[in-house]
Amino acid sequence: MVREIVIDVSELEAPQPFEEVLRQVKRLRPGEYIHMLHRKQPLPLLQLLEENGYAAVMRKGDKRPWEIYIWNTSDPLSSEYCRNHFVSE
Repeated sequence: MVREIVIDVSELEAPQPFEEVLRQVKRLRPGEYIHMLHRKQPLPLLQLLEENGYAAVMRKGDKRPWEIYIWNTSDPLSSEYCRNHFVSE
């Protein structure tokens, strides 16, 4: 079973969104992924995450300007789910 962890950082000032997401990715368990709501494109954060074994997909959002999905690439359950639901080929 896959579980979504929603983090709304859209009202936080820098560097709090960055710090909060880094805290949360360290807590991810198998089958979990993060759905982050943000007002900006956190490109430096996404690059850091990808360098450390996480994948991320960013989309224009319905709830906030940006919605970012983050998962651990070494977790087969969340990786398969997120690739199937959030990665457009």
